[in-house]
Amino acid sequence: MMTPPALTFTHHNGPDAEKILEGVIVPLYIDSHADVMDREFYTAERFAERFPGYANAPGFEIVIAYLGDRALGQAFGYALPVNARWWTALTTPVADGFTTETGRRTFAFNELMVVPEWQGRGVAHALHDELLGGREEKRATLLVRDDNASAQRAYGRWGWRKAGKARPFPDSPHFDVMILELPVSSPAGSGTET
Repeated sequence: MMTPPALTFTHHNGPDAEKILEGVIVPLYIDSHADVMDREFYTAERFAERFPGYANAPGFEIVIAYLGDRALGQAFGYALPVNARWWTALTTPVADGFTTETGRRTFAFNELMVVPEWQGRGVAHALHDELLGGREEKRATLLVRDDNASAQRAYGRWGWRKAGKARPFPDSPHFDVMILELPVSSPAGSGTET
């Protein structure tokens, strides 16, 4: 499962992402969620309604993977602020202090999606690593459908562990909450460019 050698990435903050929402981001969402589009929570309209909430969060970043000029996938998230609403969705108990946020402790990995014909070919892992590489947060968290066995397996291989369950919206399914400890990043400018 190698990443295509010509894969390139673009990085966008919230305002830049909103400019490409209809032309790139929503079409990638539609292509990658065809298997659940018939469920109200997963419609393109609902995704487009939720997206500004993500894009306006402090520290928001989206990475889009391209092969030539074709967008193959995207991953995005943001740093959880103090008193993050993210943790109010938990439906299972967690250890004391687990939900304490400083604005720099946890990166919320909101979405990872790849068009079907490029799934299983390393694009998702490359997007994952591109978004999380060099982050200043100590850990990352994500929600994954408990019926999405392939995603569950992939996240497990990439070092994520289950930490509980959550239901972030009244009409959403329950999700497994996963955590990944992030490596300490080196100070800016101390690495080499590739």
